[in-house]
Amino acid sequence: MTTRRRRLTDRRKLPSTVKIGIFVFRLVHMEPEEADARDVLGLCDRFNLIIYVRDDLPDSSFAEVLEHEINHACWHAAALKSRAQEETVVNRLTPVMIMARRDNPEIYAWIDKAIAQKE
Repeated sequence: MTTRRRRLTDRRKLPSTVKIGIFVFRLVHMEPEEADARDVLGLCDRFNLIIYVRDDLPDSSFAEVLEHEINHACWHAAALKSRAQEETVVNRLTPVMIMARRDNPEIYAWIDKAIAQKE
């Protein structure tokens, strides 16, 4: 039995903005040289409202880094404190949240449709 994988949309065609709470972050595909210079795979610049993700990552890694940086933006939008704990919480939650989304596609598809409704 062969499994067919859905072809992913070119990630350069993703929306250029990510709305988190009252904030609108710009999504920037970071060049590898800049990422190397900063020693990061991604970055959430909460002052300039920019989410950077290293562009040369495989799709699965790009998705995880994007989710990670979105979680940092959520932390900011929720006005949570303790920058020292932020990285620990985001690092621990991101892979679990991605696994939950991956392992429960029907649930998350339903949630996506439910929250998209305007009532």
